[in-house]
This record gives sequence, C-alpha cells and structure tokens, in this order.
Amino acid sequence: MATKLKTIGTDQKFKIVCSFLAVVFITISLGSLFEAYWFNWDYMANTNNYLESAELENKVLTAYDRIDRVYNFYQSEENIRAGNAIDSKAIETYKWDILADRDIYYPEDMGLTTEQEMLNDVSFWEAYGDELELQKKELINEGLFQYERLKKELELTQGLAYIIDSKGVKNSQPKDVVQDDLLNRRVSFTYNKGAISSSLSNLNQNEPLAYAAEPDFMVIIGFDDAYIAQREVIYQAERLKFLWLMSIFMVFFILAAIFALLACISAGRKKDLLGIHLLPIDAFWIDAHFLLLLGVETLIIAAIAFFYDQNFPRAVMLMLIAVGSALGLNFLLSLVRILKDGSFWERLLFLKLIKQTWKFTKTQFEKIKRYYNDVMKGSPTVKRFMFWAILLVVLALSVQVPILGICSFICILYLLYLGGKKAKTYDGILEGLDRIKNGEVDYKLTGFDGALGELAEGIKAIGDGIASAVSEEVKSQRLKTELLTNVSHDIRTPLTSIITSIDLLKNGNLNPEEKLKYLDVLENKAHRLKVLTDDLFEAAKASSGNIEVEFQAVDMEMLMTQGLGEMEGELRNSQLEFITQYPKDLFVVTADGRLIWRVIENLLFNILKYAQKESRVYIEFSKCDEEKTGMIVFKNVSAQPLNISPEELMERFKRGDETRNSEGSGLGLAIAKDLMTIQQGELKLEIDGDLFKAAIILPLAE
Repeated sequence: MATKLKTIGTDQKFKIVCSFLAVVFITISLGSLFEAYWFNWDYMANTNNYLESAELENKVLTAYDRIDRVYNFYQSEENIRAGNAIDSKAIETYKWDILADRDIYYPEDMGLTTEQEMLNDVSFWEAYGDELELQKKELINEGLFQYERLKKELELTQGLAYIIDSKGVKNSQPKDVVQDDLLNRRVSFTYNKGAISSSLSNLNQNEPLAYAAEPDFMVIIGFDDAYIAQREVIYQAERLKFLWLMSIFMVFFILAAIFALLACISAGRKKDLLGIHLLPIDAFWIDAHFLLLLGVETLIIAAIAFFYDQNFPRAVMLMLIAVGSALGLNFLLSLVRILKDGSFWERLLFLKLIKQTWKFTKTQFEKIKRYYNDVMKGSPTVKRFMFWAILLVVLALSVQVPILGICSFICILYLLYLGGKKAKTYDGILEGLDRIKNGEVDYKLTGFDGALGELAEGIKAIGDGIASAVSEEVKSQRLKTELLTNVSHDIRTPLTSIITSIDLLKNGNLNPEEKLKYLDVLENKAHRLKVLTDDLFEAAKASSGNIEVEFQAVDMEMLMTQGLGEMEGELRNSQLEFITQYPKDLFVVTADGRLIWRVIENLLFNILKYAQKESRVYIEFSKCDEEKTGMIVFKNVSAQPLNISPEELMERFKRGDETRNSEGSGLGLAIAKDLMTIQQGELKLEIDGDLFKAAIILPLAE
C-alpha cells in the first residue's frame, strides 16, 4: 500500500490533477467569500432577528441625524441665509489659512498672548473683511444645498414617520401622524432633551447622540410596521443566502487545502528519478518571488473590487480569482520544492544582498585603509593638503544653506580623495627625483598621468639623458683605456725590435749580410711607427672635425676607376678577384674628393688585410631617388670569424682579428666613419656570418 502511494505521489498526472482541483476549489471558495463580503452581508451575520440587526440600527440613527441637521441645526432657509447656520469652526479654519499664507502661526507673531485674540483682532481682520464675507456667502450657499438635500432624503426614506418639537416649533411627517401611534410601533426611537428611549434593545442611554444644538430639542421616530415586516422577510432570505455562501466557502476551502497538501507532498518528486527535481521557476529568488506575487495579488484584488463595483459579470471575477489562486499555488509548490531540496537559505535575495552589502562595505573599508597607507601615511604633502581640505569641509558645513553645505561637503570629499592621490603622486615624483639626484640614474618614474605625468616623463627623460651620458662617459673611459693599451702595445712592439736591432748593430760582431738584415728591420719598424703616428693624428683630426672640407661634385665612377688603377699592383698580389658594378648613368655626389678617396682607400686596405684569399670582392653602385642619396657597397668574405658587432668594429683600435697579428692599426674604419660624418654622409657596416658589407652613403649632387 505504501509503495502504491509512493508511486502515485511521483505520477505526473496525479500532481496535475491535484494542482488543478486545488485551484478550482480555492476559486469557488474565495468567490463565495467575496460575494458575501462585497454586499455587506456581515450585517446579517450578527443576529437571527432583524430588529436586532446592525442594518436597522444604522437606519434609525441615520434618520435621527438627518432630522437633527434639518430641524435643529439648519432650522429653516431664512435662518441659513441670515448666517445663523454657519459653523464657527469653518470661519476659524479659513482665518488660520489666511494667517498661514502670511507666515503667522503664533500669537507672539502679532504681539498678542492667546490664539483667540488672534482670531478676534478687529484691527487686523478689517483688511480681510471682503475675503471673510465672500467665504461666509460660500458657506451659506453650501448650507442651503445641504438643507434641501437632507429634506429630500427624509421624504424618500421608506416607512419613516417622525414628530419634532424644537423651541416650541412642531413639525411632523406625514402631517397627520400621532405621537401615540409612533410610540406603539415595533420600531420607535425618542430623543427628549438628551434622554434616549427606543423599542430597539441595542439603542440605549449610552449611545453617543450629543449633536443636538438646542437643549429643548425633542424628536420621536417610528417606522411603518408593514415596511418592517417586509424588510424582515428580505433580511432572512439574504441571511440564508449568506449562510449558504459561507458554507460553500468553508467546504471548498477544506477541499482546496486537501488537494493543495497532496500537491505539496508530490512536489519535486519524479518517477524513476532520485532526489528532488526543481523547475526553472525555482531558480528565482524566494523573497523576490513573494514580493512580486504580493504585488500581482494586490492588483488582482483591486481589479475584483473594481469589477464588483461596476457590476461586471461574476465570471470575470471568478477568472481573476482563478489566476490569483494559480499564482499563489505555484509559489507554494515552488517553496515546498526548495525546502525539500534544502536550498532555502541559498535562494533568499535578502541574505544575498546583505552578504553583498557586507562585502561591499568591507571592500570600501579596505580601500580606505589602503588609501590611508598608500596615500596619506608618511606623506607631509598629503597631510598639509588634508588639513586645508578638512578646514574647507568645516566651512562648507557651517554654511546656513543646508543643501549648499551638503553639496560642498560631497564635492570636497571627492576632491579630497583625488587631491590626496595627486599629492601622493607629487611625493612619488619628489622621491624619484631625489633618487636620480643621488646617483640612481636608472630609476624609472612610472604610473603617472595628467600634468604630473608630463612632469614625471620630463624627469624620466632627464634621467635617461643622464644615464645615456654616464654610459657614454663609461664607454669613453673604456675607449681611452683601450687606446692607451693598444697604442702602448702597437708602439712598444716595433720599438722593441728597433732597440734590439740597434744593440746588435752596436756590438760589431755581425757580418755584412746580417747588418743589412737588421737595417731592413729598423727601416720597416720605423715605417710602422710612422704609419701608426699618422693614423693616430688623422683619427684625432677626423673625430674632432678639425679638417678642412671642400665640397664639390665628385664623379664616383671616375674616382673609383682611377683609384683602383693606382692600386693595381696591390690588388694583383692580393689573390682576390674584384668585381665592380658601375651605374648606367652618371653617379655624381657632393663630397670632398680627397677625403672620400681616403675613405675608399681605408676600406680597400681593410679588405686586402682581412678578406679570405682567393675569394671575390664586390663593389656595387646604387641610387635612392626618394632620399636623393647615392650608395657604394663593398662586399667580401672575411678570412677570420667575425664574432663582433658592426658598432664595435668601428671603434678605434678594433680589428677583425682579435689576435692583433696583422699590420693594421685598427683605426681605418673609425677614421672612415668620422670622415663620412664631416662630409654629411654615412658609413654603414653589416655582418652576416663571414660576409662583411660596408656601405658609403652620400647626398647626390643637384
């Protein structure tokens, strides 16, 4: 049996039927409840006897109130027009409105002591006489309208009869009604100078009927017995209908609760599936779902009330109740599934918002703390800024206009936040400047923007310039050291040979052939010293620019042909094959012919010394019309591995062979570079493996 019930609980059709019946029954139940409530049938639920009902009590008291207003308060049309029926409180209220328009609220504002003196001050109210008179006329017109309306309502009240006596003036409705007849009716009511008597037990001396204006006012009210009997029949019929509606409400409400309970028991369970099966609607936040449902249900109830008031068909109201019931049951089943799944607390938006708010608050606190540590702490500039900013905040809050003070406070706080960061940035720039000043030329100022960023970039550029200058100075010092070392080595080697040869010649033990041999050594080494001295002198002049330059148009093809012809012997003995590719048209540049040939000569001697024997040497001419320059490229294969950069190779005393066994001074390329510079040209070197390329670039002649 239990297994069968469990199987039924997971059956989809069973759940749908339970949910559908629950919605239908709750719709019928609430529909009957609305029907009973809307027509005030609660009046009929309080007693079995019409004479004890709230409806009859209200009817009697309403009649008395209208009679009191017509015959005791208004009295007559002439009395109203004379202004005797004007409520003094209405005039006082109007006077208070006039005073409020003029910002007068207390007696002290008029130099008086009591409020009554304010309202009765003739000298003050004389200026407002026309306004007060106009207000009195409006009140008189309103009184006339109410007087006629109440008289008409008394005439139209079914079964009503009454007799009044107010200050000796008697009146009755109908005219022939007798006092004893009224007192003997089933429903009668008497008000005699504050004393109440009635045939209705629920109307007694404690009833608050103190609105009679005259102490000698007396009224006797009675309702026709036939009318009362008719109302009793209607009351019982309506009461029976009310009881039926309440019975329907209770029965169908219980049925709806049973089927809703069955739907809740089977909610979330699915056949052949373990655990709780959630629906897409369950992913919605529970509290947000509830608030949304509450809003929709409120609108539905308002719509039902409106349709009842406009006497729409009951089917429309039942449809609205069905929609509201379905939405409510849907929320209930969703809540049950979530509770079964155990994820109730995870699906509360309120808790989520609390957690997010706490996380946000904590994050902001951490930001403030970090801001203090990173910006304010240990920064004299920021502290000074904070002092003046706080002073401005105090001044802003002391302003008499609250809105201006609050806005100023917010603006200053914002400026305080940004200004603190700017001040901290300024301190960072000062610190960086101090470190650069103390020798940390490699220190970089980063992370700055705006005007301070431009200042930081300027200081960074100065630091880079200093670093570059220091690097150049270090390089210059290294070159000087290398110069001294290399010059010492290159001078000492031939000098050693010269001294040795001289010592041998001075001994006199040499035969003539040996003497000639050592004389040749002396001649070669002396020539070597002369060449080295000349190169040093020329390098110094070239690097300092202390050379006269005579610019002229130079035909490079003719210069190259002539120069190669003069060096024909050296080229023939070099075991190198020179291949020259001359241009098809004139190749004329602006340069000093003597100096440019010196550059070409240095490059050619460099090739003769360091090129691989029995290899080819290429000399190529080319033009760049866009840049208006001409270029001559020398290409050869090096005999020794070139494990050096082109920049280092052009330094003074740098050679392709680091063993320094060749006869060169190491100044040829450095001299060539400087000579090209003073001719407004350029010497470029490229090294690709053992391939060596040198390019002379000069401006073309116009």
